[in-house]
Amino acid sequence: MSFLEVFQYTRQDSVIHRLDPRAKLVMSIVLAIISLSFLSIVPLLIIFCCLIPIIAAAKSLRRWGRSMKGLSVLLIFIIVFNTLLSTATNPFSQSLALTLRLIALMTSFSVFFLTVHPDELSQALIQMRVKFEFAFAMSMAMRYVPTLGREAYAIMDAQKARGVELDKGNLLKRIRNIVPIIVPLIIVSIRRALSIAESMESRGFGASEHRTYMNPLKFRSRDWGVVIVSLLVLAIIMYTRLFIQLPPWALWQLPI
Repeated sequence: MSFLEVFQYTRQDSVIHRLDPRAKLVMSIVLAIISLSFLSIVPLLIIFCCLIPIIAAAKSLRRWGRSMKGLSVLLIFIIVFNTLLSTATNPFSQSLALTLRLIALMTSFSVFFLTVHPDELSQALIQMRVKFEFAFAMSMAMRYVPTLGREAYAIMDAQKARGVELDKGNLLKRIRNIVPIIVPLIIVSIRRALSIAESMESRGFGASEHRTYMNPLKFRSRDWGVVIVSLLVLAIIMYTRLFIQLPPWALWQLPI
């Protein structure tokens, strides 16, 4: 479950980390929309090459690489099965394009999740006029996903120590081997949820409708610059995609 590392905040001092969470949210959504706008290899490769410097600027390239390595099994699965079952003219080319799109999407949102602290996300949503309860739930979800991954690893190690062979057998047997992991993970999750609920109740969660905040977020000129550039790039890409005939290299597909 190392691919869950893209949802875990990393504390760094970088240009991307210093941006306002709302600006990074707009940038990530724009990058995701652009990634979904193409299903050809060359444009997706260009998008991917543009995303790598952003991840490098956030000083999170190593963590992103580990998450992509954990996602490699799914990527291979997509390439193999889509190539075998697809009725397209070039099934391998389509499978490769789908894989590149998935990587681009994961990378687009990892820019946001790797650089935004859960407290900053909650504060940003509240200042965007989102209800506090929903903002708090989003913040808790961001905190809980990496914790869930660590607990899954701990349960897997404990089951292996007890002699459970998780990595052996055919596909059906491996699916059945997931049960000794899923059941304890669900129980641990329920216990943690009950503990959090009791903690929230003891602190008077929801007792006051008017809340104050220690560090309210402020939009700076660099944040406005990121938002304007992101929206401008999106407008140019959409106009080009819809109203301009793309050159042959932009629609290139592998003849396989």
